[in-house]
Amino acid sequence: MKRLRRWLDVSIRRRLLWMASVPLLLFSLALVGLTYYWTNAYSDRQLYMKVRADLAVASRLLEGLIEQQQARLEELADSYALTTALEGNGIQPLDAVLEETRIANELDWLRPLPPGDLTAQLGIGVAQRLRQDETVAGLEALAPGRLDAIDPLLSDLARLALQDTPRARPTARQVERRGLVLRILYPLKDRRGRLRLVLDGGRLLNRDAALVDDIRDLLYGPGTLPENSEGTVTLFLSDVRIATNVRLTNGERAIGTRVSRQVAHQVLEQGERFIDRAFVVSDWYVAAYEALRNIQGERIGMIYAGYPEAPFTRLYRETLLQIAVTLILVTLLSLALVLRGVERLSAPIRRMHQVIRGVREDNHLRIGELGSEDELAELAREFDAMLDRLEVHQNELRRAAAELERRVDERTHSLRDKTRALEKHVALLKQARTRLLTQEKLAALGELTAGIAHEINNPAAVILGHVELIEQQLGPAAAAPVKEEIDIIIAQVERIRALIDNLLHYSHQRHSHQGHSRPGHPRPPLQRHDVNDIVTSTDTLVRHTLDKHDQRLTLELNARRQVECDSAQLQQVLINLILNAVQSGDAGQCIALTTRDSNQYTEPGVSIAVSDQGAGIPEHLKARIFDPFFTTREAGSGLGLAICAGILRRGGGDISVTSIPGQGATFHVWLPCHAPSGAFEDDIARKLLEGLSDAAQPGEYGPPG
Repeated sequence: MKRLRRWLDVSIRRRLLWMASVPLLLFSLALVGLTYYWTNAYSDRQLYMKVRADLAVASRLLEGLIEQQQARLEELADSYALTTALEGNGIQPLDAVLEETRIANELDWLRPLPPGDLTAQLGIGVAQRLRQDETVAGLEALAPGRLDAIDPLLSDLARLALQDTPRARPTARQVERRGLVLRILYPLKDRRGRLRLVLDGGRLLNRDAALVDDIRDLLYGPGTLPENSEGTVTLFLSDVRIATNVRLTNGERAIGTRVSRQVAHQVLEQGERFIDRAFVVSDWYVAAYEALRNIQGERIGMIYAGYPEAPFTRLYRETLLQIAVTLILVTLLSLALVLRGVERLSAPIRRMHQVIRGVREDNHLRIGELGSEDELAELAREFDAMLDRLEVHQNELRRAAAELERRVDERTHSLRDKTRALEKHVALLKQARTRLLTQEKLAALGELTAGIAHEINNPAAVILGHVELIEQQLGPAAAAPVKEEIDIIIAQVERIRALIDNLLHYSHQRHSHQGHSRPGHPRPPLQRHDVNDIVTSTDTLVRHTLDKHDQRLTLELNARRQVECDSAQLQQVLINLILNAVQSGDAGQCIALTTRDSNQYTEPGVSIAVSDQGAGIPEHLKARIFDPFFTTREAGSGLGLAICAGILRRGGGDISVTSIPGQGATFHVWLPCHAPSGAFEDDIARKLLEGLSDAAQPGEYGPPG
């Protein structure tokens, strides 16, 4: 809603279009909805009224058939042929007269019943009614035995195989053996008024297609239903279709199918009429059902009239679609007229808006004549006059501003020149001061290294000699269990001696001011190494320190490339970073070291990351941690990270740090696969810092204990 309001607020044209089109669209939608409701309600009401009337006519036709057969039996009873046949002096015998009448009236049987058999064959109630000279006519459901008693062929004609029917009640029955019959019982009395015999005539309705087709043709003549639609009539014995013109999908009559559960409950159980849409065999129909009662008044079946719902639904949808299309066309035409009116009304306003935007961009635009004499035209003329006055005033302001700017430029030109010269001098002073401080620190450290180098070298030689003596005294077999530890001690002592040589070399260069190496001490060769091997060996060296602080190191070695480097110097960098991580965390900390292939500025290389779980590095200290002598620990020398940065950058690599305060820090080391030329030139500061880094922390790491 807010977006719509913002969309409308930016344009008067949009608001006008909205105010004109929304009521029209709402009216159209309301009209479509009302049309849908009225059409639906009216159509349903008409369909159900028609099918109700059809059911009433069908029931009346069935009753009329019963009355017709009753009247014909009455005519037979009063006929001369029957009277003379009963007295024995007629032209035809009694059986011939009855058979001729049966055939003429399309009955399945016509027989005389003696008065003595009435109770046994018809029951007490019917027998009493006949003895009282009352004609009994109606429908009956006869069991197979009673059908056999009338005619053995009737039970075979009545037998129906039940078919599975969707939505019908489940049943275990497979066959319907009963017969639904239309029966007339007419009593004949003698001259003294005594019951002489009863004429028993009837018609079996099972499979009686002619009866339901005649009723259908009377109900649904040509033009009473939509095209391709057919009315249907059905007679039920209980819930089974015994005579119908409803068709199965294969075109056969749906004899033996059953009515839906909903209809059976309402009509057969509750005795109510059903007028609604119902599922008939395989489709939905507009249907009407009514119970059929026998001559005792009991519900024995149903009569149905109806027609498929689909043609009416299709006709209804087509009608609704035509109405909707008409409404849409009318709405679109109305919207086109509304849009044209809005365009004509908003055109002057848009012209004003364009002029205002152009004036804002310093374009000389005017609204001009709008071709009308309404309020907007008068507003446009006044607006143009205002713009003319405003332009004159702005020209005067521009001239005054240009004059003022010229005078200010003249007076400040010399001041700007002096300011630039002063800034240049200040920058030079800062650079000189920084270089001077660095040189003073390096000079002081040079004097220090010259004094302690000889003192460290002698104990290192003694340690090396005694370790070699111990190995010789123990012999190969006894020294085998500690062979790895002895080799590590010898390697580290040799490393100490190499560092001492570097310190002595630095001291010699400080005094001689020469750049070449000392005789007998060549520069370390540049070789290709697998970073993962260096990391693995470093893990062995720092294991003692990690165990001492109750911390652990996890390795994730994914690098596949080799790099050109000095393995000892790279190991020194890794040890320094791991020890810093140990000192920044608490007991139980897990330090993660990962390697992977990485490119920097399209140059292939390897990335090494060392992550801790310490307190992290504040943002304002990240830029200073690689400066020499900068430290945040009281016992620190401030040289470790500066040494690492110097080693890596002189070899063509780099180091950086990422940190979130309170969540630890990660140092990222990158090494190129091919070191640039001159990467291992003699560098006084490098030798100095390497020597002081290891000398400042003696015994901090050693062989695993």
